[in-house]
Amino acid sequence: MKKIAQKMLLSFIALGTIENASALDSGTQNLTAAIGATDYFKINCAGDSDHLNFKLFENGAPTTSVETPTAALIPPILPQVLNAKLTKLKLTSSVSAIAAGTNKNLTLKGGGNGAYTLTLDTFGTNLTIKTAQTYSVQYKCLGTTGKAVAGSSTLVKQGVESAKKTLANNKTAKYIINCAVNTTSLNVKINNKTAIPKVDAPIIATIPVAPVVSEPSGNLTAQVVKGAIAKNTTGAAIDVQNGSGNYDVLVNSPTNKALPYHFEYSCLNSKNVDAQTAPFQLLQDQ
Repeated sequence: MKKIAQKMLLSFIALGTIENASALDSGTQNLTAAIGATDYFKINCAGDSDHLNFKLFENGAPTTSVETPTAALIPPILPQVLNAKLTKLKLTSSVSAIAAGTNKNLTLKGGGNGAYTLTLDTFGTNLTIKTAQTYSVQYKCLGTTGKAVAGSSTLVKQGVESAKKTLANNKTAKYIINCAVNTTSLNVKINNKTAIPKVDAPIIATIPVAPVVSEPSGNLTAQVVKGAIAKNTTGAAIDVQNGSGNYDVLVNSPTNKALPYHFEYSCLNSKNVDAQTAPFQLLQDQ
């Protein structure tokens, strides 16, 4: 993805009153056609922020060109996604988009001995999928030489793969892992054991010619998450109300279509007046 410098845009209501004092624009972003591809951003709202206002636009930043009609393979089901995060005090490490049938390692360094929190979530999965995801976990507390030191958890013994666990879509699970004295890092392996959906007969669809600035076609969706609150949009402006702090934004394509896009966002207080909005952070580019 080519990241374009962010710019300030003014937004006005047709009646002439100001809806947002100002809004930040992401500039043109690009999502690949890989199955399960997800772009992941963080937006920090500070000050007296009450909510994040967010709007997704298909295609890139405004231009006069048009798309050329193409054919796209549309599998009937978008694969599920599993994300993981390790935290201890102010330290954090995370991995995202662990697709079905794959695994990823997660390491948090410098945490020392004591209790670590492992958080798993399924944010970013197509919410029309009702079946829960299946996973297992294996961990090791490591010393300065990379050699294992003592560790324990109610989840499973150290060095042993846990029994299969399930987690419904749009949900979160947390586990505590304790590491003994002389620990310098904790390594966790997350195995996504969810069955990969079978694609028997892909549908071939022709994407019609459309202006670069157009109404949402459903080829792109975004989810804004903060804590237990999550909202989806294919283009309509949404407000996610959960005060100040980090808001997670995940962008993917239910039809696995590669296309550019951009989004506008602003942190607003309870009176819809602009609060402190920091430029977004790109955490995953697919």
